[in-house]
Amino acid sequence: MKAWDDEPLFGSDADDTAARLPRSRGEPWPILVVDDDPQVHAMTSVLLRDFDYDGRPFEVVGALSAAEARTILAERPDLPVALLDVVMETEDAGLRLVRHIRDDLGNRRMRIILRTGQPGQAPERDVIVDYDINDYKAKSELTAQRLFTTLVSALRAWRDIVTIERNRLGLERILSASASLFELRSMRAFVETLVDQLSRVVDPGGDPAILACRRVERGDGVPHMAVVAGIGRHSRIVGLPIADALSSVLSSEVEEAQQTNHNLYSGGHCVLVFRTREHGKTILVLEREEPYTADEHRLLELFCNRVAIGFDNVCLYEELIALNRSLEQRVETRTAELAANQRALIQAKERVERALERELSAKENQSQFLSMVSHEFRTPLAIIDSAAQLLALRAEQSGPDMLERLSVIRGSVQRLTGLIDAHLTDERLQSNAMILERSPTDLAILILTVANPFQVAYPDRMFRVDLGGLPRQAEVDSHLISVVLTNLITNAVKYSGAGTAITLCGHTDGGMAVIEVADQGRGIPDVEIPRLFDRFFRGSCAVGVPGTGIGLHTVQQIVHLHGGAVTVDSRVGEGTRFRVILPVSV
Repeated sequence: MKAWDDEPLFGSDADDTAARLPRSRGEPWPILVVDDDPQVHAMTSVLLRDFDYDGRPFEVVGALSAAEARTILAERPDLPVALLDVVMETEDAGLRLVRHIRDDLGNRRMRIILRTGQPGQAPERDVIVDYDINDYKAKSELTAQRLFTTLVSALRAWRDIVTIERNRLGLERILSASASLFELRSMRAFVETLVDQLSRVVDPGGDPAILACRRVERGDGVPHMAVVAGIGRHSRIVGLPIADALSSVLSSEVEEAQQTNHNLYSGGHCVLVFRTREHGKTILVLEREEPYTADEHRLLELFCNRVAIGFDNVCLYEELIALNRSLEQRVETRTAELAANQRALIQAKERVERALERELSAKENQSQFLSMVSHEFRTPLAIIDSAAQLLALRAEQSGPDMLERLSVIRGSVQRLTGLIDAHLTDERLQSNAMILERSPTDLAILILTVANPFQVAYPDRMFRVDLGGLPRQAEVDSHLISVVLTNLITNAVKYSGAGTAITLCGHTDGGMAVIEVADQGRGIPDVEIPRLFDRFFRGSCAVGVPGTGIGLHTVQQIVHLHGGAVTVDSRVGEGTRFRVILPVSV
């Protein structure tokens, strides 16, 4: 153990001109002085009594041994600086205390200044390398000014370390808080959690008052700023307009931040603008007793910038949920419509099936009726026609005046027979029961045979016949072609007046035979020609003329069945020309 008076406590102050500053009333800087010499404690207190730094004086926290220093450090781990002697209760007590502070307590913030009166006991080069200390001073070189300079340097380093550590912890809290925010999917839960996490970032363990404001629509549809979340004393004003919830100063600052997009810092509160690209702004108001520092300003802005992405994600998620609900509703509505349409289709199908059954039944009855008519009417009609022929032969000798009446009777019989044949033919065509019975046929003779009864029945018509260009033979069903010619000549007779000409001509065009039937009658309007061959269609020119509307339809079906075509040219008031084109051979 060294003697108390072996070394002078401090070097001479003769050359030092340390300025004496006014005493400050701020909270003092606590300086741990560990030395077994009470005079060192007393002199250190005296020297530091007239100095201050950053508006705060110095306070000496003394310990006469390393053991006593350990007790003090256990109670006050936040001491910034330690002036530590090496030789105390043992020759390396100070060095062991350094190991305890750095390794056992894990205190890396404290600045340790090793101060010794016996440099030989602890050589500077070895100590500075082997021990985590921040400075090494001999007591003889520590004048008042140098002591002050050493302490100020140590305090600055300690403050910077504390600031860095505080910022690091703040960043860790930001990362932790923002990670939990990214998991939220509800806007309300996001804002409430944002307010709660923000309090932990700026004031962990404290009790700040924080609220969040956003523009919301009133019942009248006019947007206004209102409190949407809050903690502390602001938890009671959630839902109120800011004009009713906040003081006039805070309310005006919120509006200013909303307009300017700039954060505002004033004393113990700050107003933050929390912006996103597509989903508007949220204004955060933070209040506490202590003013927010510049470092905390940066932390707050960093926090807001980081969680802005989470805010957008929540907005997009809510939009997605709303869109999904809309789609679900539309799908549900559409499904209901489809179900209703399906039921309607089923009902319509049932009605169509019933109608089809009735139609099939009616067609069967019609077929049976036509068969019966054909069987029951043909024989009487043949008898009537034969009787009319015999009477005409006798009338030529005994009563020529009877010939005209007999001609009318025979014409009526022919029309009725033709009507029965037309209906029977149409029925067979519609039921696909028609089978062509082709045979070599002289078309010119067939046309003359069909036209001859009309010439006899209608002597007031001029029949012009030019059939020399037709082929000698054609592979056709002569009976069906007779039906075609009968229908066309009948129409020519019905729709032309007395004294007009009906032309029958024919020629060959390659491998096709062309038969033309023309009249000088009423003609057909252009708008009606596309429907002329529709079944049961009768044009405007057919008013007052008897008919069923199936004749031309039957003509087209028979011609198509032969592999041919039928066309029509017509002018109203000038007449109509039908052209039938048939292949000569199969």
